[in-house]
Amino acid sequence: MDSLLSWRPETWHEYILLYVIPGALMVSYLLVSTWLEKPSDFAKGLMKIIGKEETLLDRLKEAGVYVIALVCVLVGWPGFMIWFIREKRNDATQQKFYDAPDFNCLSEHLVAIVNPIDAEIASYIIDPLASVPTLPFGHLNKGWVNFLTDMTDDRDEMWAFYVPKGSKCGKHHFAATSDIRGYARVRDGKVLGEFITESD
Repeated sequence: MDSLLSWRPETWHEYILLYVIPGALMVSYLLVSTWLEKPSDFAKGLMKIIGKEETLLDRLKEAGVYVIALVCVLVGWPGFMIWFIREKRNDATQQKFYDAPDFNCLSEHLVAIVNPIDAEIASYIIDPLASVPTLPFGHLNKGWVNFLTDMTDDRDEMWAFYVPKGSKCGKHHFAATSDIRGYARVRDGKVLGEFITESD
């Protein structure tokens, strides 16, 4: 073990070997990944049914492409390593974006901090026909209760928000098709939840 740790390349063959080892590890990783991602027997059966079964020529072409690609990785592994790391970071950023909840309300739509009790008092509707429950926000009361239940952190604030029709809203910045009003759960300036009271 000590002799292995103390080994230093002396000839150009040894320098090439030292350079190629990381590339060989990358090639091994790519081969294993490709093997794990190969089509299942079910997928192959479907391809056969729709008349897209691989021919021998297709397999030879695919094998040739793989050989060329693996040789390129073996020789130019530093560049592929940089590309691989960048791709992984981009994928992680994209995944984080798509995993984030999509609320209509953005920080620019926040109007003012609201006390939940004041919001409830202002939400009661007097209906002589009793078609609306005498609860905060009437038929929307269950959603209101769920909204309040999520406000468990001392840093959470309730803000009234207003999204004018036509303005950009949501993480995908779609144009609002109507005026949207409601309340947002905000922490450190970031919208973490919303309860819509009006959307025409």
